[in-house]
Amino acid sequence: MEQSSTTSRLNNRRDCAQPDGGLLMIGQTISHYKIIEKLGEGGMGVVYRAEDTKLKRTVALKFLPDRVNKDTTAKERFLQEAQAAAALNHPNICTIHGVEDVDGSLFIVMEYIEGGTLREKIPFAKIDDAITIAAHIGEALQEAHSKGIVHRDIKADNIMLTSKGQAKVMDFGLAKLKGALKLTRTSSTVGTLGYMAPEQIQGGEVDHRSDIFSFGVLLFEMLTGKLPFRGEHEAAMVYSIVNEEPTPIQNYLPETSSEFQHIFNRALEKDPEERYQSVHDVVIDLRRLKKETSRVYRAALVDGTTPTKRISKRTMYGVAGAIGLVALIVPALLLLSNRGPRLNSNIKERFVDVQYPEIGIPAISRDGKWVVFAAADAQGKWDFYNKDL
Repeated sequence: MEQSSTTSRLNNRRDCAQPDGGLLMIGQTISHYKIIEKLGEGGMGVVYRAEDTKLKRTVALKFLPDRVNKDTTAKERFLQEAQAAAALNHPNICTIHGVEDVDGSLFIVMEYIEGGTLREKIPFAKIDDAITIAAHIGEALQEAHSKGIVHRDIKADNIMLTSKGQAKVMDFGLAKLKGALKLTRTSSTVGTLGYMAPEQIQGGEVDHRSDIFSFGVLLFEMLTGKLPFRGEHEAAMVYSIVNEEPTPIQNYLPETSSEFQHIFNRALEKDPEERYQSVHDVVIDLRRLKKETSRVYRAALVDGTTPTKRISKRTMYGVAGAIGLVALIVPALLLLSNRGPRLNSNIKERFVDVQYPEIGIPAISRDGKWVVFAAADAQGKWDFYNKDL
């Protein structure tokens, strides 16, 4: 009787490939998982939120779509996704709890992530926030690469962000295990075109360096909301990725440093041999750049820059503890006007966000690239800080 009931439920599930078929699954139970809602659908699966009635926890179930359920190659790739992801144990990779086969229908039981995709956050308002999330993604990829697993489809839609802002890499359905049978048909390519490395587009050998290229594309998009290679149609996009240099990030973010462009240039090299050889090295460079743009100096100021006279502290309060340090150049000019050479009258004005409840008047380095200031944290402790302009 139970087998007949399960089979009946699965027959209902076969309507899931239809536009509104997912509604038929709501409230039904497959094995010991009660379907609560449909979360999404893609080329390699339909995903539902469900309750594990045995362990009393919320999980996500990914079913193989009915239109490819009878495709042996698709089923092999689906199982490969589970095997690849289940072999990984990392806080920035979606956890796979298991694989179920009910009357020939396969589905993966995985961690339910309460949040949205990275796509919903792009572009990031703050470079530091983008670097933080990029580091999470990079660490997840490094873990996969160390196990011989290449994701091959890194893009914003395959990254989830938890309610606490933690990145989780999803969908290893296109992953290639070291030594595993190649499942890609020779007449097609896998991955998403705008993120694909040149060798991937051209059907060449794909390895961890292809993920690094996609990671570079994703980081560019996180900062700008645009892709570094663009085309009005598929052929134009392919040509751009294979033959053209990426759009300089300064075209969208003029304030970014040359070090940022260097990172993109290395990550997006056409030749894998000229690219970063480890995603860990990309993360190191990103974190170093983040530190250099917001470094704390506790004993002295860099570049020999010191205020020429002590000016009384000025307190600025902002909403939610955020403060705008506005019109930096004006007080700096007042500070330096009686000492040293006259400054260029065409000097540019910059606005810098500073997250401190109390700030002293700033000083500008001689080359105009750094602002130095004293600030107090929430506990009232004062320190010297500098920021790259």
